[in-house]
Amino acid sequence: MKIAFDARAWEKPTHSFTRVLQLLFDAVVESGWEVELWVSRSLRPEFAEYERYARSIDEASRKTDARVLWSPQIDAYHAGVPVVSTVHDVNPLLPDGRPAPARWQRARRFRSRVERAFSESWRVVTDSEYSRERISSEFPRHAAEVSVVPLYADKRLNRVDTAVLGEFVSRLGVSPGYVLFVGSLRRHKNWDGLMRAYALMPEQVRIEHNLVLAGPARRNAERAARLAAALGIERQTVIAGEVSEEHMSALYSGADVFVFPSFLEGFGLPPLEAMACGVPVVATNRTAVPEILGDAPLYVDPADDEAISDAIQAVIEDAGLRSRLTEAGLSRCAEFSPARTAAAMQEVLRQLEGADRSLHSR
Repeated sequence: MKIAFDARAWEKPTHSFTRVLQLLFDAVVESGWEVELWVSRSLRPEFAEYERYARSIDEASRKTDARVLWSPQIDAYHAGVPVVSTVHDVNPLLPDGRPAPARWQRARRFRSRVERAFSESWRVVTDSEYSRERISSEFPRHAAEVSVVPLYADKRLNRVDTAVLGEFVSRLGVSPGYVLFVGSLRRHKNWDGLMRAYALMPEQVRIEHNLVLAGPARRNAERAARLAAALGIERQTVIAGEVSEEHMSALYSGADVFVFPSFLEGFGLPPLEAMACGVPVVATNRTAVPEILGDAPLYVDPADDEAISDAIQAVIEDAGLRSRLTEAGLSRCAEFSPARTAAAMQEVLRQLEGADRSLHSR
């Protein structure tokens, strides 16, 4: 079987679709499928090793023996083969603190994009049962067209040795044992709630355990710096920005606790990645996260700053709790794998084969 991927995510600056495409690609290759990458221009230098799979979209859409074009995002190419598009969540339709007019405009644009995806795609996939249910609820006439293909923690992520860790944290400007958040500084991620929770911890605990915020800051880097100053935690807070893929294992491994206090998630990949590196997790009890993480983390209400603060301090100070969460995290992480993802993709394609047989039998 040959599968083509819409690989535009590897032409542009790093985005969440970049990681999703990598996971899907690795799952398919590990399963022994043939692969094409449909591109409109050269891949970014970090993906140069995959150029041998690349084909111009103009050429490939006219003539390909790929069974399907699979896109890790909503907007897929028009193609001469069936298209599978991905809707990761319906967050733009949910309250997120924006003023009502801005929220209405955002929701209107998102609905238009999703409806177009359904009209131009053979199937739409998402990452979790939670997201499938939300998409089906918001777009009920398309409910039968949505399938779940779960993600997994990249197998390149693992706990690093002391020498590698020491070099990385020295460059980061902190000591091992920090409180870590990984994600974009967007309002639904609740990074500011985490900062307020961190500020509630005793000063000595904060001195010994810095707060590290890693991920695209967008326009909020200055806002985060101002908030740290206002909370009196500027000396203990590191706004690291984006960390390269080659350093992600070290970033996770240097943490004593990973905190994921998001209000809205369609899957929740960063806490699964932290677990893969042997880091205990404090996580939101909302949306898709409990489905993905199971009993592995310590759950908190993301709207309760004091509860988040207490949970972080408990993990830092209780070695038994830390050990239990670490073991539970490693066990839970092992339940998600390239083979599981490929099997879910195979099931989607099996439905396509069934539809073909039904059509030809008429």
